[in-house]
Amino acid sequence: MSSVLPPIPPRPDLAPGEAAHWHVVAPGRMSATAVVGAGLKLWSEHWVRWGLVTLLFSGITSVVVAALDPWAATYSASWADRPPSLPEANPLAVIISLVGGLFLGPWLSVILAKASLEASLGEADDRSLVGRTIRGVLSVLWILFLLVVCALVVAIPVVILVVSTRNADADAQEAAVGIFVLLFLGLLLWIAPRLLILLHVFVGEDRRGTKAITETWRRSRGAWGTALGVLLLNILIVIGVGLIPGIIAEAAFSLPTVEDAVPRAILYAFVSAIITPIGVAIGAALYLELSARRGLLDHVSLRRNLARFDAA
Repeated sequence: MSSVLPPIPPRPDLAPGEAAHWHVVAPGRMSATAVVGAGLKLWSEHWVRWGLVTLLFSGITSVVVAALDPWAATYSASWADRPPSLPEANPLAVIISLVGGLFLGPWLSVILAKASLEASLGEADDRSLVGRTIRGVLSVLWILFLLVVCALVVAIPVVILVVSTRNADADAQEAAVGIFVLLFLGLLLWIAPRLLILLHVFVGEDRRGTKAITETWRRSRGAWGTALGVLLLNILIVIGVGLIPGIIAEAAFSLPTVEDAVPRAILYAFVSAIITPIGVAIGAALYLELSARRGLLDHVSLRRNLARFDAA
């Protein structure tokens, strides 16, 4: 994206010198429950638009893949090295899955992050939902790649531990597995809450690559408890929304056939159209809260950075 800052979108509803007000959110004064409540409120005002764009970008591809390769959709069967008893992977399904995961998924995340931040400004209905958000896809992929590299570096000591106990007795192997599980859960519990607002730091501030990661880590310093609370509440929402559809899908559409795989994919697509925008909206509320706590929240800068994604 161009380094030249776009003009700030006009606000004719505000008198000259009048400060804009946040919509729904109250940055700097929200607890974990208030952050989640604000995110849910933002979602409830735009759930139709956000749900439809989620279905368009992720739901359709999942249904098509289920129709092309019901075994993969049912059992998460590997695309390669399948046992001879399983049908061969459908090349078209592989291509569509890669396009969905590496292009449409990141694009959707940018769209929803932009929309949720605009909703917090009370401007979501006045701005294009998609606009030029495609410009953020490569940046999101680069950030994800850097996170994977970091994860691999962190995993090196664990791999060394597992390899060193490969020829040991059963008790030593069990102990190594236990240590691995504890280390993994501990790191996940420590790192995941600190990176919850990574997407919104990129979209709202145009920070990319390592700058986005380091700023997200810095922004969440001292707020691990709040971020963890938001994460746990979000997980409960996901479970609550997806529990009954999941039970229905496993009971009524459990066979690896097109007749079962497609309805199951449709059901899960509608679940995703609910929980995905909710998660991004909650992340937007958390981003605004943590930014306000650090004294880094500003209407003008946020609106200018979001304007980068507006339609030309």
